[in-house]
Amino acid sequence: MITQHLKVMKDMVELGNRNLFRGFGQRGLTDEGSKLMEQIRGALSSMEKEQRARLAQQQAKLAAKTDHVALISFAGSALAGVLVLACAMATFGAVHRRRKADEKLDRLLGSMPDGLFIVNAEGKIVSSNAQAEKLFGYSDRELQGESMALLVPERFRQTQRQYYAGYFSQRSGRMPTTTLELCGLHKDGREFPIEMSTKPLALDNGSVVTSAIRDITGRKQVEKQISKLNKELELRAVELETAYKELEAFSYSVSHDLRSPLQNIDSFSQILIEDYANRLDSDGRDYVQRLRASCQHMEEIIDALLALSNMMRSELQIEAFDLSALANTVAADLKLKNPDRLVDWVIAEGLSVEGDPQLLRVVLENLFGNAWKFTANRPRARIEFGALPQSNGARTYFVRDDGAGFDMARAASLFTPFKRLHDQSEFRGTGIGLATVQRVIQRHRGKIWAEGVVDRGATFCFTLTDDGGAPNGRNHDSTPPK
Repeated sequence: MITQHLKVMKDMVELGNRNLFRGFGQRGLTDEGSKLMEQIRGALSSMEKEQRARLAQQQAKLAAKTDHVALISFAGSALAGVLVLACAMATFGAVHRRRKADEKLDRLLGSMPDGLFIVNAEGKIVSSNAQAEKLFGYSDRELQGESMALLVPERFRQTQRQYYAGYFSQRSGRMPTTTLELCGLHKDGREFPIEMSTKPLALDNGSVVTSAIRDITGRKQVEKQISKLNKELELRAVELETAYKELEAFSYSVSHDLRSPLQNIDSFSQILIEDYANRLDSDGRDYVQRLRASCQHMEEIIDALLALSNMMRSELQIEAFDLSALANTVAADLKLKNPDRLVDWVIAEGLSVEGDPQLLRVVLENLFGNAWKFTANRPRARIEFGALPQSNGARTYFVRDDGAGFDMARAASLFTPFKRLHDQSEFRGTGIGLATVQRVIQRHRGKIWAEGVVDRGATFCFTLTDDGGAPNGRNHDSTPPK
């Protein structure tokens, strides 16, 4: 358009030069030039609008980039702030935790019952805890740089120096934990027994050690009391051995020195009855009979005492055996002594136990013998032996009869030697039998007790272990004692 406009302008100039400008050609060129100018203005206007749009678009892009850069800058600043805050908080947390750990360590060291000392290779104190001050009276500040020898009397200082010197001389190898008993010296001059345990401080590769010192005054007092008790026990053991020997001498005397005069009295009394009966009146013969009965009773007592003494000295021979069979044997022996008596024996079968057969025979002989004796006035008696199962699987054995019985108010005297609940004229006895039974049961770690009603019989129960009975073979169901 601009080229065309220039061409029109050039043509107009040429027409003017030729004086032809005012004619027809001038008007045509003028119209054509005006049109071209309008087109040029329109084109320029379009170009201006286009340039302004491009400029606006570039400005918008530039503004967007500026906002993005500002956002990135803000975000970076915020992130940097967060990182700084996090670092600050982490540092604060670490310091806080370290302070807490130090406080916890201080409380731990303060609560220790031992005085704790950190000692270097020269035997000098580097640090100590609060308990050290309580034990020795010196503060940590006073002890720093001082020798450990300060804490023991003069007579022990050389021993202590050698102790540390020997300990640090092992630095080439593994340094063990060692313990030494010494005497401590308080700041006020008071001495007290101590125990010192030393071990290396691992972080220092053995160049520093920790020594824990404990006041063992209480332990030494206990040890002294134990030593005193041991001496007393040794003295008691000597006394018991002496008493045992005296008991053996007494048993020998009873079995020989006392038995011989009694046998002489009984023998001469028998001679009086047999050879001089015609010279004695009825009272005289009665007196001699009583004399013989007393001698025989005394011999029975001596035999019972000797049996009790021998039983207590003999060693238990524990073995498994059939208690029911033993009970039947003892019952058969009683029947042979008086075959005319009517006695119903009820003995449970299948009772096996672990114990001393000879001693448990003594138990059954005494309990069956008592049942046999105290049912003598019954026209037809009943004696029962059995066992009852307990909740723990153990058993309680019993001997029951329907004889004379006894008053439960006097039951505490049943197992006391020479304490009899019936008069000798009514039922003969030595007063030793039940005491012997009790000793045997106790040696088997068992218990024995009795229940009775006057003229309605008695029941004696026993176990063979200290907890009320242990499983001795299979349980046996039996009618419980009434």
